[in-house]
Amino acid sequence: MLFFQTLLCLGYLYAHALAAVPSRQTQARIHVVLLVLAALLASRVLPGTELRPESPDSPVFQVLLILGASVGLPYFCLATTGPLLQHWFTSTAHASSVFRLYALSNVGSFLALLSFPYVLEPWLEQQEMGRLWTAGFWVFALLCLPVALGAWQNKTPAGAAHSDAAEAVPRQATSTLKPSWVQRLSWVALPALASLVFIATTDQISHDVAPEPRLWVSTLGLYLVTFILTFDHPRWYRPKLFAFLTLVLLLVASGLSDIPHWLGIDWDYGVNEVRYSHYALLFVVCMLCHGELYRRRPVDTRRLTEFYLCMSIGGAFGGLFVTLVATQFFDDYLEWLMALVLVALLACHVLFRIEGQSRGRVRHAAGALTAVAMVALLYAMQNPWSWREIRKDDRTEVVLDQVRNFYGTVSVKERRFVSEPERDDRVFFSGNVTHGQQFLSDALRHVPTTYYARDSGIGETLQWAMEQKPSLSVALIGLGAGTLANYARQADAYDFYEINPAAVRFAQEWFDNLSTCKAGEQNMLLGDARLRMEQLPKDKLYDVIVLDAFTGGSVPIHLLTREAFQIYRNHLKPDGHIAINITNAYLNLYPIVKAQAEVSGMAYRHKYQAVDEVRNVRRNLHFIMTKDQAYLKAYPSVNRELRDEQGRLLGNEPYDQPGLRLWTDQFSSIAPIVR
Repeated sequence: MLFFQTLLCLGYLYAHALAAVPSRQTQARIHVVLLVLAALLASRVLPGTELRPESPDSPVFQVLLILGASVGLPYFCLATTGPLLQHWFTSTAHASSVFRLYALSNVGSFLALLSFPYVLEPWLEQQEMGRLWTAGFWVFALLCLPVALGAWQNKTPAGAAHSDAAEAVPRQATSTLKPSWVQRLSWVALPALASLVFIATTDQISHDVAPEPRLWVSTLGLYLVTFILTFDHPRWYRPKLFAFLTLVLLLVASGLSDIPHWLGIDWDYGVNEVRYSHYALLFVVCMLCHGELYRRRPVDTRRLTEFYLCMSIGGAFGGLFVTLVATQFFDDYLEWLMALVLVALLACHVLFRIEGQSRGRVRHAAGALTAVAMVALLYAMQNPWSWREIRKDDRTEVVLDQVRNFYGTVSVKERRFVSEPERDDRVFFSGNVTHGQQFLSDALRHVPTTYYARDSGIGETLQWAMEQKPSLSVALIGLGAGTLANYARQADAYDFYEINPAAVRFAQEWFDNLSTCKAGEQNMLLGDARLRMEQLPKDKLYDVIVLDAFTGGSVPIHLLTREAFQIYRNHLKPDGHIAINITNAYLNLYPIVKAQAEVSGMAYRHKYQAVDEVRNVRRNLHFIMTKDQAYLKAYPSVNRELRDEQGRLLGNEPYDQPGLRLWTDQFSSIAPIVR
């Protein structure tokens, strides 16, 4: 987001500067040179291996460097197209409909958004998509050339075209041709608020509801649709209606639990109610912001590129605020409450706004009181500090620590049970997904829990290997709370791979699995596990490699490709085991790892384990690939049984999906495996 929004601003700034050049021929020459250079670089859209990051330091800078070197200039050229084409369009006989071009450009963006995950990605490899993108960019450049050179533009004097455009704009847009600083400020503030709400809503649903793999398609799609509607025609945006709907949905989305409780209503809402109330809120808020933005568009079309430049600055501000401010300085999603408060103030302003020159003190007072009441209600329902301590009938839950960084949010919660102190524990969360749990009592403190119980698939694998050999070399990819360290013996060597430095700190400060680990040799390898393992000496071999990075909604796909498993096998002993935690509520990873086992010539098993609340064991599914036939004979696969309401066995849960393509670095579509 940071890269593309920043480059979009630079593209709009270039368009604004080019439009100020008096000579149309000079404009054409400059832009034709840019088109040719971008087309020549378009063949490098897929970054080469020389750009691959080798260090875990400065991930933001490395990502920006890779994007800039691969798609920098082509994307910059694409970013200039919208405002430039509309600027040149004002010299035609149809200048009065220039803003509809912006709606059409967003129709294209919306179709591209849907086509990539559902049409292109499931069928094409990255190299094929790269070649298609390059060819598409050349077609785009060739189509732009005649427009840049002035084809189809009439000889209508500029003033006449601008006059026609001005007559088509409602009077309330502005009273003079030259925009005021207040109007310019609104060109920045309104898209900034819409962008902030879009990003905050996506984060909020992902954090508090479900980190679904295709969540961003839904939220970004709604965001684009509002641009299409508001810039297509004024009939789609009704200020009072959308202001009222915004206030209503602010209360609904924020008060799903509080309002029924205040009214004495026992309402058990589910995930769908939360999800769709947020979707509805996002839609009406963006309609409100973008509708008000369109109402304030410039009368004089010579201000067109300035208008779009301000819009791009505002749109980028929302993303930059979250990336550079909220992520770095907030330990919780405080930008969500900030966005809601700003939206409430805007909605009250629009709802109680008086058109024309008349004044109404009563109406202004009503608007002010409504705004104050809304802000108070939102703060009460979205108190950003209320989650830190929750008291229930049987226990108290206290958040001990929480941190946000480039990799997301990690937190630690301590639970104290009133009548069962032996159940007191600490829980490690990555986002809203549990990644580790440890009892606080001395008797249970080092008993493996959550997905890693001794009778889980991974637990059985480690214990089998321990029975066969007096010492083991083990690689654990994905640290969590360090629970698997409890399996180590004095003679063992354990390597812990973790990409998130905050996760390492939490595991060391709030849990003692690592500090009490018995392994005689322990190494903490910070960074991307695949890159770090690839850098190991060739003679570094493991008895067991555990992959435990796939329980969330956004899985690191590059750890599940054919090339990744080749790296694992290069550092696996002939009789070794690769054990994978494929527990995931949103993706069926079984056929992916099964295909990797088959192409590797390795046998495999899986084990499903049901929930055991007494032992703090969570439902889990593990997949183990190995050439150790004795192990496979000793531990056959275990399926999840499906039963009807009467308890009769209906069969086993189907895991496999025949016909899926093997995941490689060039192909890895999640569309077929989304649950």
